[in-house]
Amino acid sequence: MASLLQKVKFLAIAGAGFFTDGYINLTIGLVVPMLGYLYFQENDSEVPSVKSDIMKGGLSLGMIVGQILFGLLGDACGRHAVYGKELIITLCGTFLVILLPWNGMSIQAITAWVACFRVLTGVGIGADYPMSSALSVEKAALGSRAVQVLSVFAFIGVGNYAASIVFIVLLRAFKSAIYNDIQALEWVWRLLLGIGMIPAALTLYARLTLNETKPYEQYVANDGGKRDVRKQIQEFREYFSEWRHAKVLFATDIAYYGINLNQSVILKEIGYASGPDPWTTLWNTAVGNIIVQSSGYLIGFFIGIPLPDRVGRVRQQFYSSVIVCVLYAIWAGISAPSAGTSTGGLMAIFTLCQLVICLGPNCTTFLIPSEVFPTRVRGTAHGISAAAGKLGAVITAFAFNTVKDRIGLSGVLGLFSGIMAFTALITLMIPETKGRSVEDIEHDRQYEAKNSDSEEDSGAEEPSKMDVDKAQNKVMQSPV
Repeated sequence: MASLLQKVKFLAIAGAGFFTDGYINLTIGLVVPMLGYLYFQENDSEVPSVKSDIMKGGLSLGMIVGQILFGLLGDACGRHAVYGKELIITLCGTFLVILLPWNGMSIQAITAWVACFRVLTGVGIGADYPMSSALSVEKAALGSRAVQVLSVFAFIGVGNYAASIVFIVLLRAFKSAIYNDIQALEWVWRLLLGIGMIPAALTLYARLTLNETKPYEQYVANDGGKRDVRKQIQEFREYFSEWRHAKVLFATDIAYYGINLNQSVILKEIGYASGPDPWTTLWNTAVGNIIVQSSGYLIGFFIGIPLPDRVGRVRQQFYSSVIVCVLYAIWAGISAPSAGTSTGGLMAIFTLCQLVICLGPNCTTFLIPSEVFPTRVRGTAHGISAAAGKLGAVITAFAFNTVKDRIGLSGVLGLFSGIMAFTALITLMIPETKGRSVEDIEHDRQYEAKNSDSEEDSGAEEPSKMDVDKAQNKVMQSPV
């Protein structure tokens, strides 16, 4: 039985990767305006929409590759053999972005440098999704299984918040230097990215030496056959050749991301991120981010943690998606220039949207694919589901500014409202996993009717001896 200290240690180890994800995802929205002041003076110190989209979207492109590739490798080779490698890629990619040459590069070269190495960073960050999610489900739980999975995932919100705090501290520290010479922003954006890598670097060794999970050993590694990528692909195809499994995979492939990558753009649109000089503009952007995160984004993560065990995963996702759909529609209406809505009113609806998104679909779209599939395809299936979500982020990152310039923020929000309505509808195709143990999910019992809705999720590494013996006998008698 794992001790409390071991459970807390795992939470910190797994959470460090998502802290980095949240930190880097928000940071690019803060870095791009600084690059505008440093390298795009000929364009009124503003990065053109297309180039801004390319730099922001590179991370999400890499994440899609990392999520699918490492999800497959994690199932084929084992969690222990793969875990930690993704963090090395993340650290290398971010370090290379920071090493952008100070002088002598064209605008095109700067855009290419940042975008290419953010793709590399994204591969590492994306890989963390299927790996840490599978480990969170299969390791002994700190609380219920859902609480552990979402506690790990909530580090994204902590990373977002930390990025804003670090940014505001750096701006204050370099205030006089920036007023004297705008080139002082070179130190601000490089330090902003570099500081966020410290937690990841501190947990690297612990990830590389983490033990294999018991469910993987029990249900996958001890099946008597040699495992490799080819066999893993074959097992994946066999499992999802059944319609009831395939439709769940389709239903968990939800793409709705996009607001956070462009948070600074939205703050500018609603009249908050502006000022008479570069320092004041950046300062207002940082303060606006902190306001939204403090009252909506970060709180939403922590409100969402206990909800799956109380209301169920499917209900949590369905009702929150409907609410966000309505809120986006309202926001689209009041953000039209003719509406004349005050900056305070627009900030309020923005914050409310972030709150409901985070306590609802932001939590459940990570939790559900983590636990609804059996161990032998868990990493691969979660990687595909996460990649579908990031596909939405790619589309938004590459198109947000361009589409906004054509149809306005109201039009973009209307599109987001339609996506959330679709999310709510396909959520009804997903079976409920509340109260189901890892063994239940291993044998597809989540598709069966339950006698009781009050049964608690059990820690994956703490089954009874009778359950373990029974499961091992089943594995020995029939191939997985």
